[in-house]
Amino acid sequence: MGLAWGIGFYLTRYLFENHHLDTKPLLPLFAGIFITSWIGAKVFYLIVSSEHKFYQYLYADSFWLGGGFVFYGGLLFALAFYFTWSMWLKKFPFNESKFLVPGLVFGHAIGRVGCFFTGCCFGSQCDLPWAVHMHDKWIHPVQLYEAFGLFMIGYFILKWANGKKENVFVITRYLLFYSLLRFIVEYFRGDKIRGVYWLELSTSQMISLTIFVVTIVVLHIEKRKKLHPN
Repeated sequence: MGLAWGIGFYLTRYLFENHHLDTKPLLPLFAGIFITSWIGAKVFYLIVSSEHKFYQYLYADSFWLGGGFVFYGGLLFALAFYFTWSMWLKKFPFNESKFLVPGLVFGHAIGRVGCFFTGCCFGSQCDLPWAVHMHDKWIHPVQLYEAFGLFMIGYFILKWANGKKENVFVITRYLLFYSLLRFIVEYFRGDKIRGVYWLELSTSQMISLTIFVVTIVVLHIEKRKKLHPN
């Protein structure tokens, strides 16, 4: 996790320096994102994955300072902080948002490799040649599936961010591609602790669907604005 956050931060700083942008606002921004995403990931874990141990985790320092995270919880809390910090408090130039996305994607990819080595977020039973032996059975290396997908998304996001693509283009493409990737990858997950509900969809699949639909709506609105500026 430390490696993921470190690479994410230094990649972001490199992009800012490469584009001759002020790097001073980055440290307080990253500190706020780190804290809010940590809290969000923990809160979502309590809600969807703690089951009958809710109060046991809630009052345990080892839980708040240790393992047990839900990525989407961290992402949503961090986005709420970012929009407040940037658009409301005006502490960070919103038009530089696209340079934050590559660090997020590559940091997340490294984090999923960490999940693989830790054995969390594991896959369902698998009989394919690349199955891995984990938790006393052969399973899909689902963490590596997601990591590979994230590295691929990161490649294009980095290319677009370094190019002349606008903020909206880079951010919406990340949300579209990751929500689609996550929706598919969840079908190979074997840890039922993440919560499986309506139509056998997991919590993350329902959030992915919501993000995908909302992003499509945003793109439609942006398209209408360009066609009808008045």
